[in-house]
Amino acid sequence: MIRQLEVDGVPTLLAPVSGPMHAGLVFRVGLADETPARRGITHLVEHLVLPGPAQVSSHLNSRTGIEHTYFHVQGSAERITGFLAEVCAALRRLPVDRLDGEKEILRSEAEGRVSDPLPMRRHGARDFGMPSYPEWGLDGLAAEHLHEWIARYFTRDNAALWVAGDELPEGLALDLPDGARQPAPAPSSALAQTPAAFTGAGERAAWDTVVRREARAAVFANVLERQLDRDLCRRSAIAAAVRTEYQPRAARTARITAFAEPLAGHRDAALGGLVDALAALQAGRVEADDVTTVVELTCDGLREAEERGGRLPGQAFNVLAGLSVRGLDDAIAEVRAVTAAEVAEVATAAYGAGLLMTPAGTHAGWAGYPVTPAESVPVSAGRVRRARGDRKLRLVHGDEGVSVVAGETVRTVRYDACAALLAWPDGARELIGDDGITVRVEPTLFRDGAVVTAEIDAHVPAAHRITMPAREPGSIPAPRRRLWAGTLVRPD
Repeated sequence: MIRQLEVDGVPTLLAPVSGPMHAGLVFRVGLADETPARRGITHLVEHLVLPGPAQVSSHLNSRTGIEHTYFHVQGSAERITGFLAEVCAALRRLPVDRLDGEKEILRSEAEGRVSDPLPMRRHGARDFGMPSYPEWGLDGLAAEHLHEWIARYFTRDNAALWVAGDELPEGLALDLPDGARQPAPAPSSALAQTPAAFTGAGERAAWDTVVRREARAAVFANVLERQLDRDLCRRSAIAAAVRTEYQPRAARTARITAFAEPLAGHRDAALGGLVDALAALQAGRVEADDVTTVVELTCDGLREAEERGGRLPGQAFNVLAGLSVRGLDDAIAEVRAVTAAEVAEVATAAYGAGLLMTPAGTHAGWAGYPVTPAESVPVSAGRVRRARGDRKLRLVHGDEGVSVVAGETVRTVRYDACAALLAWPDGARELIGDDGITVRVEPTLFRDGAVVTAEIDAHVPAAHRITMPAREPGSIPAPRRRLWAGTLVRPD
């Protein structure tokens, strides 16, 4: 049974476990609190606070998530009190001498990370869309930025503690600075309508949705995985793997994702299988046996998690969200009450809010999925510049923002909705709108392109600017040379 206590003003959850004693200190801050120009700041603080040699230990670890950052330790009572004391001390006196080294470690980690474009497509370049973006902020982060971030988010009033053990360790203390509880950002939306679809860059087919946070939604996610495994892996052998995830959020919603990794030559079939499975569940074709199996497995998992303290982190997150702590019996009772009809209701709501990513070179128009908006309305006032050597490419710029018109396609970022500006030393600029739409301006392609660069720089606040590394000369676009009446003409 979970007991609610307090340690030095920090709400604390305590529960006995059958295995090793462990504890975690969590703060209500994560990727959703960052901006593109500060992307990576929470992760960098996390790395600096965790003692360097301990980062490879299976008994000491930390993690930066979407809404929370935590530090976890397993071991004796003395080890727990010592580790948490080190974490608090590091937050008060950040080891900035390790700053450059930790930045390099984070850059190395990023090299093998595969980006998920679904968050950006759904939310844009803000709050819950941030996981789609690289840690662009690392180069520009200095000690003062980290200290400001810690003062706002890593405080006793924005923290919770869980301890898996019979009693609180003797001498446990949390010497954290005072602050204020920080609410989780409200999820934004960059989608004009749902369901919707967009074309990805790889072979994977994927889907996500946002639903109410409740037990029947979690059951639906697992029923969907069983359906996909049966249809795509066992019956048809068109996918190498399928997976679904249920991610609860502080705002009483949950994100559900589904992924299908097609076997070679089967990406169209895997996409079709994913679309068909979603449509079947949305139409109410839910296998009662699947629901019964998932309910039993979920209840078994809850009991196992209770025994080893695995439910404590989630309950600590609830405390930070102002939600009540739920006992095991209540959690199991809610899961056991889920019926096939309720799963079908969730499937209908999930389908209606769904966003589908199709493999490269494919689309889902045949299934009735409208394409997510990748275009914009051009700025209403500004100067029009035609590209040198390409009359179909136009640039419109003025006090409102910048538009690039390529044939029938228009992409616009307004200055009052510009989330970030990528700036290259050669003068190239890329504006990223709050909605995730980007506009790339290559000054070499337009007459007086440097004037446009200067104008953009003057309109976008310095805090939104992200300095990019120099490009190889051969990668900088050159004006297209065109033929007219059989004569090679120099671009105008």
